[in-house]
Amino acid sequence: MALSKEEFEKLAVLSRLRFSDEEAETFRNEMDDIIAFADTINNAVSGGTDDIKNISENAVVYTELRADEVVDSLPNEKILSNVEGSKGFFSVKRCVK
Repeated sequence: MALSKEEFEKLAVLSRLRFSDEEAETFRNEMDDIIAFADTINNAVSGGTDDIKNISENAVVYTELRADEVVDSLPNEKILSNVEGSKGFFSVKRCVK
């Protein structure tokens, strides 16, 4: 599906974008490429976008993931050893008024 000049101009107005004639042609061609790529993806899976939504179910093989292990974290004293004037926590300057 190619994007016509009129469709591109309408999108530019709706998006409140202004282009010179050269820029408009360049961006219109780039949008054509993006739309063509999206069409390729939609057609790559039989059935279109509904099948693409279900592809992620098989994307991760859970048998290949490592097991979760509980490990001890560093002691607070070691974490705060390089912080001057700490009172058991990191002190930061207020940045929200």
